[in-house]
Amino acid sequence: MIRRALVILPAALLAVVFAACGNGKDEQFPKSSDPARNIPTEERGTVNVVVAGSAFYAGATNNFVFGITDKNDEPQGGATARATFYDLRDPNNPKPVFQADAIQSAPGVGPVTEHTHPGGEVHKHGGADDNRVGYYVKVKFDHGGPWGIAVEATLKDGTKGVSSVGFLVDEKPAIPAPGQAAPKSDNLTKKDVANIAEIDSGTPPNDMHDVKIKDAIAAGRPMVIVFSTPAFCTSRFCGPVNEEVEALQAKYRDRVDFVHIEIWRSFDRKELNPTAREWLIRPDGGLSEPFVYIVGKNGVIYDRYEGPVAANILEPSVQAVADGGVYR
Repeated sequence: MIRRALVILPAALLAVVFAACGNGKDEQFPKSSDPARNIPTEERGTVNVVVAGSAFYAGATNNFVFGITDKNDEPQGGATARATFYDLRDPNNPKPVFQADAIQSAPGVGPVTEHTHPGGEVHKHGGADDNRVGYYVKVKFDHGGPWGIAVEATLKDGTKGVSSVGFLVDEKPAIPAPGQAAPKSDNLTKKDVANIAEIDSGTPPNDMHDVKIKDAIAAGRPMVIVFSTPAFCTSRFCGPVNEEVEALQAKYRDRVDFVHIEIWRSFDRKELNPTAREWLIRPDGGLSEPFVYIVGKNGVIYDRYEGPVAANILEPSVQAVADGGVYR
């Protein structure tokens, strides 16, 4: 099942989130093409929408991600999906605000391919379940508080359905966000450790441990930073997302620095990596992963993605900073 990519979430926040979200089946907002709420009976309970992110905020564009499952809660790739976002401040009068078609993002999906790193090490990519995907849409929330999403989906087998779920939007970013200065982190690199396994739980480890974030900022180098923990990822997307970032590294490494940051310094002791804490811990103590940050040459965050993000979603922003683009 596609799950919200939460690693740590305080009990108090869990209570708020679950109160807002329901189970995606019982709450029915107006169908986007039918304000009278006349959702056809045959389209109820055939699909479910699952919000796969948790760091949404008002006043700027968010990369909103959700998953789709069938009536048996099996994740579904290859669907077409149109999302309508609702203002739920008045729970008795859901108000449609924004509508857009979602773009599928499928990290790690496709045939197995080999990628050779500059040092000669060969990594294999791909081969993941083609239903393990997310769906992204860009949306700007004009206020914080309770919101809802209704998704009209057609699965690849032709099944049609409508599903809705609620979620919360913060008034302002709880963690570093586009338009803000990137933290000048003194992250460990492979030169700082005796064994690469100390800073990379992947098997094999990736080739994104040569650069300190603070040094790239000082040098005016754009960056892609992936926060993930492949060996311990609760969402099952960390390894595939790392693969997608590695594929972009192979294409842009001469112009962009790529950095992988593990979430845990010690998973067994539940000791967080200080750099992950610096970037991802919310004021209430919550933490989500995986995240991919894209930083411009001026040290300002250009874009940010949470959840199952693939190269087709990431590349426009990576291309932009590689060409010298900065957040405006």
